[in-house]
Amino acid sequence: MPIEDRRLKIEDGLPAGRHHRVWLGGVFGLRSSFFNLALAAGFVAVSAIACRPPATEPSSTDPAANAPPPQRIVSLAPSVTEVLFALGLGDRVVGVTRFCRYPAEAARLPQVGGYLDLNLEAIVGLEPDLVVLIQDHDAAQARLEALGVPTLQVDQGDLDGILRSIEEIAARCGVAEPGGELVAGIRGRLEAVEQRVAGLPRPRTLAVVGREAGSGSLATVWVAGTETFYDDVITLAGGVNAAAPSPVAYPEVSREGLLHIDPDVILDLLADLDDRGVAAAAAAADWQELSALRAVRTGRVHLLEHELTVVPGPRVAALVEQVAQALHPEAFR
Repeated sequence: MPIEDRRLKIEDGLPAGRHHRVWLGGVFGLRSSFFNLALAAGFVAVSAIACRPPATEPSSTDPAANAPPPQRIVSLAPSVTEVLFALGLGDRVVGVTRFCRYPAEAARLPQVGGYLDLNLEAIVGLEPDLVVLIQDHDAAQARLEALGVPTLQVDQGDLDGILRSIEEIAARCGVAEPGGELVAGIRGRLEAVEQRVAGLPRPRTLAVVGREAGSGSLATVWVAGTETFYDDVITLAGGVNAAAPSPVAYPEVSREGLLHIDPDVILDLLADLDDRGVAAAAAAADWQELSALRAVRTGRVHLLEHELTVVPGPRVAALVEQVAQALHPEAFR
């Protein structure tokens, strides 16, 4: 189908970019451009893939099995972009989202919109032979497939899913062996963390994934529940998620709720402070008005400012290591 004809079919598009206080695809839209990055990164509200069997290469009856490795790839998530570059496929990537900032080469590639405002016309115009999407891109995948654009959808909702997505992308792109080596390296680092923290007390840890920062007060926060990617990270790092089981993956918690939970450790994920124009010291000072919290009294509120905290890609081992060092500094001296 000629590109011009394909464009005629793109009438509805995707929802225009809006600011939501919900967790869609991985992040809170809290009037923050970086949290929109995490929205595109690939987190999901519920880790629903734990029981799915491990990925395998396409069967001989799958058209993808007989197709040549793609040479023009468009990535629709920062986490996917990181995987592609980590696999040595950066020279095949021809398009990314505006939130794909790592590695630096990715930020210089043509952009095809963001999570809520993917530009299907721009994607088609790049003439990709593969578009890689994440678990929340069902609508986009359906439209692209209808336009004759090959796609690969991966689910990065938990740690197993992240590793499986690397294998899936590697297999589809004809680099299964490097993919296996990359996964083995990540697993090795995760196992090393587990060994370091084995037998140590497991502090009750609360991961705060969204809040207003630098205001001098804390009204409401959003925390990572027990059916989330962060629950996996806390567990591997030697902690226990202090959030109560809930049907809401990222529940809203009031000041009173924080005092009731009273965690041993608070992980305050603030990867977008520069974008917000908020100094880390000002963000940290917000917690002082809740000095009754055990974590505040004992100096165990940790600001995690690096963007890898919101991108569930091949740098996940670095995140687990960072959290483990916060929970068990004695194990890393």
